[in-house]
Amino acid sequence: MASAKQLYMALNEIIPFENQESWDNSGLLLDSGKDSDKVLVCLDVTSEAVRRAEETGAGIIVSHHPLIFSPLKKLSEQDLVYRLIEKGISVICAHTNFDKYEKGTGYCMAAALGLENIQFCEDGICLTGDLPEESLVSDTALKCKEIFGAASCSLPDKKVKNVFLCPGSGGGLTGVVLDSGADCFITGECSYHDVLDLRHAGVGVITLGHDLSERVSLPVLAGLISGRMPGLQVSVFTQKALTESV
Repeated sequence: MASAKQLYMALNEIIPFENQESWDNSGLLLDSGKDSDKVLVCLDVTSEAVRRAEETGAGIIVSHHPLIFSPLKKLSEQDLVYRLIEKGISVICAHTNFDKYEKGTGYCMAAALGLENIQFCEDGICLTGDLPEESLVSDTALKCKEIFGAASCSLPDKKVKNVFLCPGSGGGLTGVVLDSGADCFITGECSYHDVLDLRHAGVGVITLGHDLSERVSLPVLAGLISGRMPGLQVSVFTQKALTESV
């Protein structure tokens, strides 16, 4: 058994919460004050995730995306935060501090793609790396679809070797991608105008979906918990993609 605060402190030793980006809201966001021997790891605290926590008896949820991002101005019984408080379930969120972990989100994506010569960028989140062999953007996108579940691309006939990778949202990184000299940008989501600018510069873009790009890292986050607190039963809840092809 452990309290949410004990688990938070254990995680803080590996993925310090002070390393989160200034705009982020990672940390122990809801503390029920109760101990639990079961932990549920998920990408987002959705109604489905809360239901799974209730079904499995998990008193602590560790999510990647923050439960509370914007200020709460009111609560009603329909709100997830209200339901979590009512059920006595605590929530810890490990977002950009986990992204910056040496084996965090970006690294998990790169490892799944088999990237070589990995170099992290200054932000500690994005990275560059080489594909095992030169291939068309379209072929790389198909491989991404097999691994992550979905992919779309621009400049499908361009041959690429070096890629710039950003988990989650890669909007606003056009300048950084171009400065890196990468042939292709792989990310969860990218704005229309960023794709236009990169295509004009001859850089391919592959988008996977914000959630699909990141959920490959959930087993690593669960492993950090099990490694630090082996007495806890840790399970991973993999939610359906936010959007699906029809």
